[in-house]
Amino acid sequence: MEIISKLPCLDNLNKVNKINTEVGGIISGQIDKFLLIVGPCSADDPAAVLEYAEQLARIHQKVRDKICIVVRVFTAKPRSACSGYMGLVHEPGGVEAARSLHLAVNDQAGLPTADELLYPALLPYFEGIVSYFAIGARSSENQEHRLVASGLTTPVGLKNPMSGDLQSMANAVSAANAPHDFIFGGHMVRSAGNPLAHGILRGGIEPNYHANNLRILHEMGLSTVIVDTSHANSGKNYRQQPQIAMDVLESRRQSPAIRGLVKGLMIESYIEEGAANHGAQAFGQSITDPCLGLTATEKLIYEIANKL
Repeated sequence: MEIISKLPCLDNLNKVNKINTEVGGIISGQIDKFLLIVGPCSADDPAAVLEYAEQLARIHQKVRDKICIVVRVFTAKPRSACSGYMGLVHEPGGVEAARSLHLAVNDQAGLPTADELLYPALLPYFEGIVSYFAIGARSSENQEHRLVASGLTTPVGLKNPMSGDLQSMANAVSAANAPHDFIFGGHMVRSAGNPLAHGILRGGIEPNYHANNLRILHEMGLSTVIVDTSHANSGKNYRQQPQIAMDVLESRRQSPAIRGLVKGLMIESYIEEGAANHGAQAFGQSITDPCLGLTATEKLIYEIANKL
């Protein structure tokens, strides 16, 4: 825990803690705002991520009466073949760099952050400073991830698996909502259940953000989902993200049940659009999945605010 002592939570996190309370209130339905979890596919360059977050903070000031923005600072990346870029935590000094980046975004941009809970063992380094955890499609069927999610007080979004199976996602959410006794960190622990655990629709064999999928989830009893506008929902075509966002907002407009269910969107975005091509990376450009550029993202956020 030397890293935690070296990088303690900063005094002015009080202002971010207020936003954290807002994030939980949106997920629970107690606050009528829309959640946008926005940022790069992977937080590979701390300087670029911080500059990007500061620009998001500027945008947030103009829409904060309707929208709460959480910055994607994903420092661990799942990989099916364990090849390619695997995230900041895999680099030398990576855990310290990842914690430092979350704190910097909190401090300098004044915005809360989200990260992927890929490695539950790293949770002590991020709990209390990360405002939203996502559990990815490759991990959401894993029992340990579901049980650890049940012990958090932070909102946790569990993605549907790669197949797109909605029932598996619903099972993951149900498990995370419930209390459990389980082993964590070599100790037997007891969780109270996490009422802020919910589903994330990221698509599967087919996209699953359409109104019929959302109605199915409502009928299954889910109270909250976030729609991921990237990944399999967009066919990894980052330019499709604005249209998917508009489609989801139209579904919310037409159906009170869907409006109550869909509490927000997850959007992959960075300073520069697209992704690095054969190692020729521009500052603030993704080295993993291609992202919407900042100019298009700003336009999209204002359009979302106008539709709410």
